Amino acid sequence: MGTGKITYIAATLISILISISLYRSDRQNLAIFVGLWAPTILNLGQTLVDDDPS
Repeated sequence: MGTGKITYIAATLISILISISLYRSDRQNLAIFVGLWAPTILNLGQTLVDDDPS
């Protein structure tokens, strides 16, 4: 697994953990918003890794 792919997976996991933390602190709307970042980060990461010529 390349460094780029690990970076995007880590960012996805961090956004999920932040979302869970926000949800538990009674900020449900913000938690849902942040939770929606995960698929966006994964898609962006996959696109950038696929377009990398190396």
